[in-house]
Amino acid sequence: MAKKKAVKTEEKDEDEIDDFVDDFLEDDEIESIYPKLKEKSETETKPISLEEPIEEEEFEFELEEEARFPNYKYLNVEIKKGRGINDYELFIEGQSHGLCNILVKHLLTIEGVNIAAYKYTKLEPATIYIRLEKDYKIKDILHKGIELLREEVVKVQKLFKNLT
Repeated sequence: MAKKKAVKTEEKDEDEIDDFVDDFLEDDEIESIYPKLKEKSETETKPISLEEPIEEEEFEFELEEEARFPNYKYLNVEIKKGRGINDYELFIEGQSHGLCNILVKHLLTIEGVNIAAYKYTKLEPATIYIRLEKDYKIKDILHKGIELLREEVVKVQKLFKNLT
């Protein structure tokens, strides 16, 4: 009979590798470089509830105070001559019914303004149409309208301050 050669099995190789890895990982030098990680506890993986209060962290820096003066938004206004002698068109970019409606309301109260109306579409900038009487200048009328608008805003601000 012929003799068979001894063949190593895969199980034997895996056992040798596992023993080597275990011996290698038990070394204190490895633990000093790579400490053992703790398993996560249940409190760390617990989801945050919206009903529970969140603890505020203490910061070493101070938060900046809000600006004392408001940041004003400047409007892009273009004034064009209309069809008639005393007709004007104002194109105001980035504004809608809110500003146009109240500005037209105040323009109508000014002496020298015959007609004031506005048109707003999302395709074009808001347009205010103004017809003046003879001998009135558009810039003077607009300054008066803006001053009336400012006065109304200040009144509303004072009313809101009294409410709080």
